[in-house]
Amino acid sequence: MNDRREMEQEPCECGEPVIQDGVACPHKSPWSPTVSKWSRLVFLPILVLPVIVLAQTSMLKLVLWLGALFVLLVPLRYFVCARCPYYGQSCSTDFGRIVPRLFKKQEGKSMRMGLWLDVVFFAFLCLFPLPEVWKIGGPLLVLGWLALFFGVFAALTRVACGACPLTFCPIGRAGRAFWSRFK
Repeated sequence: MNDRREMEQEPCECGEPVIQDGVACPHKSPWSPTVSKWSRLVFLPILVLPVIVLAQTSMLKLVLWLGALFVLLVPLRYFVCARCPYYGQSCSTDFGRIVPRLFKKQEGKSMRMGLWLDVVFFAFLCLFPLPEVWKIGGPLLVLGWLALFFGVFAALTRVACGACPLTFCPIGRAGRAFWSRFK
């Protein structure tokens, strides 16, 4: 992998779609590079605030939370991003371009389990700090905390999942169901 072009999958110009877990996906990524920059900004508070809270209340819980974050950001990318038809392309996160530096493309392998594990780890990252958030700020801060995570979910499902052809994704499904209520 000496040449950067070898690391990035070039979208096929052929007319046939890529089939991923039974879903026909166009070869070219449906997201503009702006979407991944925007999602990075949205995710920043939910990565920083738990570190601040847990560092003030419990170093053990901070280490456990950071361990779960590491699992979400690295090993789970093997089960999701390395199997994605948009591997090496701009996607709804920066991982489309980062994962080729970590893992080889996993052709023909299912993403379903990885997407469900993403849900589990994201829920853990949201809920695990709640007792410590309660200790610091009581019920009002807990409500703010949950509103922040829900806001991130709502924003990303609107901008990112709305363009995604992977209809079997549990987060995308939930986001489409949520946003369909406002049509």
